[in-house]
Amino acid sequence: MIPIKLNKIPTGISTFDTIIRGGFPSGSLVLLLGDAGAGNVEFAYSSAAMLSLLKNNPEKYRSVKEQLGILVTKNEDLKLPEKICYISFAHSKEDILAELGHGFSQEFTTQLSENMIFEDLSLRSFFPGDGWLCMEAEKSMDDERELLKKFLSTLDSCARNNLVIIDSLASLFRGCSRYLDWNDCVSFLEELQGESRKWDGLVYLLLDRGILGSMKEEEVMDVADGVLVFEWFQEGFSRQQTMYMKKFRGVMPRIARDYVVKFDTMVTGNDGFVVTNVKRIFGRK
Repeated sequence: MIPIKLNKIPTGISTFDTIIRGGFPSGSLVLLLGDAGAGNVEFAYSSAAMLSLLKNNPEKYRSVKEQLGILVTKNEDLKLPEKICYISFAHSKEDILAELGHGFSQEFTTQLSENMIFEDLSLRSFFPGDGWLCMEAEKSMDDERELLKKFLSTLDSCARNNLVIIDSLASLFRGCSRYLDWNDCVSFLEELQGESRKWDGLVYLLLDRGILGSMKEEEVMDVADGVLVFEWFQEGFSRQQTMYMKKFRGVMPRIARDYVVKFDTMVTGNDGFVVTNVKRIFGRK
């Protein structure tokens, strides 16, 4: 029997890709769940910019692929997403590029500006009116249905073999709150998870912690293939950004064997999101 060849997609964050042995399984729906300012958005930005940089620099990609190739098994291949697709329900492209310009290197901003497919599905762009006071009043169930159709159309045209960033899950559900009840939202996520496998790329779902409530967060986490949790750790008078992997099909068993518990992280202007320390539990069998 010929073994099935599996694809892995690097996140582009080198300090993390070496830990997860090359990258995430292609076809994964990944929830990036974070406390405010703890790094989930910066993880998505950094991943998108670094993957775009690798895609446009074949020599650099060959070097990275050789380094990560040592970590994958013989039935695994590394591949890059063909494009980056950013779907925003909250911010315009100009807002995001301005945010990147304030906090990251010019290279980050340039890579995403030139190489990213950006779909603005924010309330103001999709339901234009004479001002912010009338936007909510104008929005109807038909409008929400059209918003969802536009979102699905964007996924159909952009998601295959690509990295898709959905910003954010809470904004999507809020934008369709008249058209979809919560059970519909969960069913939609289940369909999205199934389609993600067929697309064979990566889909990042951004979600700020606490917005949906703990029970709904658990349901979302249950549907996703992988869940990365970003939070603040208080130690004395200092706060440290940390990240841990709550679940990930095809990745967690290897991480567990290495006894990895939590990652200390930081965000720098030049390198973006960086893993600075790996905390382990020793002595387990």
